[in-house]
Amino acid sequence: MKKISFAGTGKSHVHVALMATVGVIGSVWLSACTKERFSGAGGLTGGESTFNVSLQAGRFVGASSAGGALEERNHDPSSLSSPTSTRVIPATGMHEDRMENIWVVQFDASGGCVRSTYYASYDPDNFPVTLSNGTNQTVAFVANTFDADLFAGCTESWERFRALTRTVSEATIHTGTGAGDRYLPISGIYRGDITAAGLPAAVQMKRAVAKVRVTWSVDLATAGDRFVPTGLRLCQAATTQSYLEPGASFSGGGGGVAAELYPTAAAGNFAPYDVMDNPGAAGSATWYVAENLRGTGSGTTAFDKNEATAAVGQGAFCTYVDLQGTYTFAGGETVELSYKFYLGGDVAADYNVRRNNFYDLTGRIVGANAADTRISVTSADGTWGVDVEGTGSTTGDVKFD
Repeated sequence: MKKISFAGTGKSHVHVALMATVGVIGSVWLSACTKERFSGAGGLTGGESTFNVSLQAGRFVGASSAGGALEERNHDPSSLSSPTSTRVIPATGMHEDRMENIWVVQFDASGGCVRSTYYASYDPDNFPVTLSNGTNQTVAFVANTFDADLFAGCTESWERFRALTRTVSEATIHTGTGAGDRYLPISGIYRGDITAAGLPAAVQMKRAVAKVRVTWSVDLATAGDRFVPTGLRLCQAATTQSYLEPGASFSGGGGGVAAELYPTAAAGNFAPYDVMDNPGAAGSATWYVAENLRGTGSGTTAFDKNEATAAVGQGAFCTYVDLQGTYTFAGGETVELSYKFYLGGDVAADYNVRRNNFYDLTGRIVGANAADTRISVTSADGTWGVDVEGTGSTTGDVKFD
């Protein structure tokens, strides 16, 4: 069981703690901590109200394809060569849309924590919440932590709370009780008045992860050439995940601005996922990955999108898909190649992997062009060793559909 420590003046720490005893109210297990404030402090008007709250997670936002337009695209893999391998990480039991438990944390107009309550079950048709009455309040809803101690004893400011993070990996990007029962962290924020009338509208919730799907095929343009994929991997996935959107502000104003770069550009904040060995000449893979905001680069076409054209100082920290394999030319020469597909909001220059977005990439390998900056040699000597298209070529040998 993990618990957030609010003590001290430094950064928040995560440490191991035993499960605290919680009470039972009806069929809902909950624990709560409420700070008593006098009427008028931080916009509080006295008393509390209980009312039903509606939380709406919806679906992942329209698929931003790293190889195409921003609008949602429903790719049909059958329009390519038939996929020979499919992998979803994790393989089974991911509940993308469900919310099983909810932390509700209220902050007043000055950004001070008023109360925090853990609801161990969530019924979308009947979710009564008790909050302190006040004006310009901010209420954070954090779903699927499965941790009744996580935000207990909230005594810190909104500034500290919104900066809380957890460390994630391919194996821990989800929450839940294990195989067949996996969930995604989901959060939302209400800003406004708290009265007996309840909240004026449903709270919009966002998953704290992005969904990435890559569908590939080999469709070489030169007769006699062959490319055999030997490995597929998601690289430079962020290992730091914020419960709330980075830079989220509170109702009283201030408390942060939308983050342009997140997480910090440091090697320890990124790691590759496991390699998918021998993925086949056609197939698809799906991953869930933490938000990684790396800004906008200088590229103007898909041919340009690579580490070197990312925003200054950010290229080494951008998330990308790496398809490696052995390329054999018609004349018999072979070379080990790596095809890198950088994720983001457009085909050329955006390197932001945003929470609650679906990045759906469909690519065809059509050749081996030394001038295509997304292709690199991975063999020991680092050279092509064959006569390929000249460096003046701008056609590229990775096509996006």
